[in-house]
Amino acid sequence: MILSRKRRTKAEVPMSPLIDCVFLLLIFFLVTTMLKKTEKQIPIVLPESDLALAVESDSEVLTLGVDHQGNVYLGRRGTSSDQMITYEPLDDLAHYLKKLSAQQGSLNPIQLAVDRNTETQEVIDLLDIFQLQGFENVFVRIREGTPSDG
Repeated sequence: MILSRKRRTKAEVPMSPLIDCVFLLLIFFLVTTMLKKTEKQIPIVLPESDLALAVESDSEVLTLGVDHQGNVYLGRRGTSSDQMITYEPLDDLAHYLKKLSAQQGSLNPIQLAVDRNTETQEVIDLLDIFQLQGFENVFVRIREGTPSDG
């Protein structure tokens, strides 16, 4: 019995589709690297703490200070309204807010005097605690120094 051998054909890789793919990838990476350079050059100017004018309020505003480590301090105003605020460490914010809510209600405004170097997540966590305790009239003010500086 004689077996006939089939002729082997050489496997070829077409070069033109490969060249097209390489050029498309090259263009893609060039465009994306150019976009990264322009994104880094976007100027962002953060507002300074002295740009806002303080509004006089009729009601007493409770001031809580937050340092760059996320520690909370209770602000006490002196005998006259012109005196500076001194800060005392506050260990358990949630417990203090429960007592405050029982005594005065949760409608009084609260000011958070936050150090500029405080992590944003720390401030968000504090605002969550206020919301869980029913306080909705909370606003944030940026401080240049720590609350213990006075």
